[in-house]
Amino acid sequence: MGQASDLVLPLSIYNYRLSLSYDGSLFEGWQIQTSSQRTVQGELHKALSKIVKSEKLKSLGSGRTDSGVHALGQIVKIQIPLLIEPLSLVRALNSHLPEEIRIKDCQESNDEFHPVRDALWKTYEYIIFDGPTMPPFYRNLVTHVPRKIDWQKVEKALNVFFGEHDFINFSTKGTEVKTTRRIIFDASLKKEPMASFIDSTQPGTLYRISVTGNGFLKQMVRLIVGAVLAAGQDKVSPEEIMKHFDVQTDQKIGPVAPPNGLYLVHVEYDKPFNGIN
Repeated sequence: MGQASDLVLPLSIYNYRLSLSYDGSLFEGWQIQTSSQRTVQGELHKALSKIVKSEKLKSLGSGRTDSGVHALGQIVKIQIPLLIEPLSLVRALNSHLPEEIRIKDCQESNDEFHPVRDALWKTYEYIIFDGPTMPPFYRNLVTHVPRKIDWQKVEKALNVFFGEHDFINFSTKGTEVKTTRRIIFDASLKKEPMASFIDSTQPGTLYRISVTGNGFLKQMVRLIVGAVLAAGQDKVSPEEIMKHFDVQTDQKIGPVAPPNGLYLVHVEYDKPFNGIN
């Protein structure tokens, strides 16, 4: 029988809830894939392993953002074998993470919290530059639309997506889900000023498409944006978009919008969406 010093005691695991922002242009998406691919989750695990001095850690994000997609409010549950004050964990992580990723907030959590299942609603935003020449400073952060767009038609097409629909035709294959029905609480368009500290003299305008729903399928927001931009170019009508919900098809009514304009902005766990959150 071994001595008491030979016994390996189980590690105590502690739960924390992080809020992250990141520039996704240099990452192959959120989720850890192969060891050679640079992902946000992979960089988070590297930083955590240095802090906790262990590989025994887990993380789960509220959404698997694709390669090139950004986040202002990604929520992540981490499980680590270290009891640490939340603010100290924020400081430690930000000192070990690459500059493209920042921890905004940390709270103690529990075993029951699930970043995906417990979310009441999420907001994504898509930023578009409408102008003849894309400012180089925006190249990784917004999408350029060089062709003429009728933004009133874009706004009208967005109205089609309100309410509950089966979004299977506005998704691509990925993680298995129980249902492809989702509820869109809000879909809106807003004109934005050019950032004066970059180049406010550049001809063009920024537009922000905001979509809030109870959940989203793989590439769903990018396919919604692709459809409404097609409507703004008179390639499809709102009526055709509505009919696209009726019959399941592999044909997409519009292209998948590029990833660089998309941001995961907010994930809400505490209060239902009321239109003014």
